[in-house]
Amino acid sequence: MKIEKPSILVIDDESSELLFQLGLGLADRVTANVIHPRDIEMSDLESADLVLVDYRLDSWPERDEQPVSLSPATGSALSVMLREQVDRTREGRLTAFALHTGRLQEIQGRFSSATAQHVLARLNNFEWVFPKNERGRYKQMVLLAVAMRELPSKWPEDTDGSASMVRQLLAMDENDETFERCWRDVRECRAPVHELTAGGHGILFIRWLLHQVMPYPSFLWSEHWVAARLRISVGALREVLAGNSNLARTLESKRYSGILAGFLGDRWWRGALEDYVWELAGGHGAEDHRLREALTACAGMDLEPIDSNPAVVCVDRELQPTGQFLSPMTAVTLRPDHWPPFADSAWMDVETVRDDPYLLSMVDPLDRHRVVSDDE
Repeated sequence: MKIEKPSILVIDDESSELLFQLGLGLADRVTANVIHPRDIEMSDLESADLVLVDYRLDSWPERDEQPVSLSPATGSALSVMLREQVDRTREGRLTAFALHTGRLQEIQGRFSSATAQHVLARLNNFEWVFPKNERGRYKQMVLLAVAMRELPSKWPEDTDGSASMVRQLLAMDENDETFERCWRDVRECRAPVHELTAGGHGILFIRWLLHQVMPYPSFLWSEHWVAARLRISVGALREVLAGNSNLARTLESKRYSGILAGFLGDRWWRGALEDYVWELAGGHGAEDHRLREALTACAGMDLEPIDSNPAVVCVDRELQPTGQFLSPMTAVTLRPDHWPPFADSAWMDVETVRDDPYLLSMVDPLDRHRVVSDDE
């Protein structure tokens, strides 16, 4: 059975050059079309699963001849109008909108480069922001376009149906022994079950994943948080994953495989890993040697350990994991802007925070006494 390829529409005022670049990057994985904003037809929008809009639209002289209400100054303004048109006329399919820009620095403001994409997307009514110079953007574009095809054209109207749809899209197996724990974690991360049953747009689910779940350690963990829980180095974890040991196969079974899997790299189910570690350690979570011996046996090789027990993942100034693991006694908790309250805490070593006024402002009030003296 021949399956129709996802369709990506790119709106850019330098369309001819960009079409060649996208053709190389996307290859034959999608149907891509690049057009100038003056040439947009409703049929172009209606057939697109993903619309990418350039932020700066300088080469558009016809726009200057129109009344101000018909002259969107940027791609952000243009996308608002186009999204309204699509939502009003297109039934049965959903369309994602993303910013596609080579000038991210001009619009990211005080946000760090590492967090600008999902934060700016959320604040500006986009599903995502794609910098034109980012190498991994083509894979992400394809995954987002495919995700729009996986969403139901009409979301279930009852709570049970909505919850079932969330589980289906997350590829959760209700027969798995860790299902209940994982589903509880999903609910605690405020899955938009009720918002969607109230006539909400299915894209709300995509936004929840892209803006609040995948960029942070929540019910899904990236490799640094997995390594911390296994109490091995990131390098050791990667070595395991590259092999075919019992441990590698077990970790593979706990890897997230639902909608948008791989968009920001691999993710693993936190609840499934927690249960696995508890079983390996024989129910003795604080006894590090039991876990280490069990992991070594499952991996069939020695694994570089983490000395801290328990270990927390430290982040850098841009809130990205550094590969450093510390004890909670030698690190402090941060409360950064936009970090979801349901996500695992952001940690940083005490000395780094103490010497940086900007980081000091983010320290959890309960930890502030550890980095600021009574005289300050």
